[in-house]
Amino acid sequence: MELLVNDARFTLYNVCYKRVLVCWITIAFLVLLTLLFSGLEGLTLFSLGVLWLILNAMAIFLCMWIKLRLSKGLEQCLASVNKLMNKHKLLLALDDRGKLSCHKVNLCFIYFDSAPCIAHLQQFIESEEGKTIMQGWEQRLDVSANDIVIQGSQSTRLSRKQDMAEQVFLRYLQRWGKDFLRRRLDWTLDEEGGNPASPRHYAHALCPCQYVEEILRNKEPKDTRACCPPCNDWLRRRGLD
Repeated sequence: MELLVNDARFTLYNVCYKRVLVCWITIAFLVLLTLLFSGLEGLTLFSLGVLWLILNAMAIFLCMWIKLRLSKGLEQCLASVNKLMNKHKLLLALDDRGKLSCHKVNLCFIYFDSAPCIAHLQQFIESEEGKTIMQGWEQRLDVSANDIVIQGSQSTRLSRKQDMAEQVFLRYLQRWGKDFLRRRLDWTLDEEGGNPASPRHYAHALCPCQYVEEILRNKEPKDTRACCPPCNDWLRRRGLD
């Protein structure tokens, strides 16, 4: 817990994640009221109104980008914490329950044996890389696939392949935990028998390794030639590349 609370990424998430967009909307609303009651008329008021709309749209996109970065930072922070807790078959996930209060978060401990999941992910990565998993997927994650070289009288090369499955498991554990705590991953059965349960290592919900598999299957390699990778991905998904 000391490692968690002393991490700046955890503090920034708690302070800023729910507040950044609310703060900007409040400021934008006050600026709009100032413009409306400033006494300006005609083309000047119209021009300032258009400028306010443009800046407001740009700021909202900036706020969403900041929230994505904060969320990614939290996932990395909890991955380092869960790496230690995983030895005791405990997982830690953070769920932000605050809506109007903008500050209420819950730290939830989940008892789960991750060894079968990690072993399954290792087999999945080795068998599906280059097939259902596109080449270059590890460049989109905080996962190092390069071997460790120990220099000396005789150089020794240590493979990172065995460690990769655990890194991927920990990388997406916070995202799985948040969806799991909100009961988004529970198995459901409708009247016609649709969406049948297919439990693997957890009987009542989607297993972490199943969750990660779906992400890896849909993870596209990063195009370093693109000037704006998010825009390029958006166009590719719509067949406009």
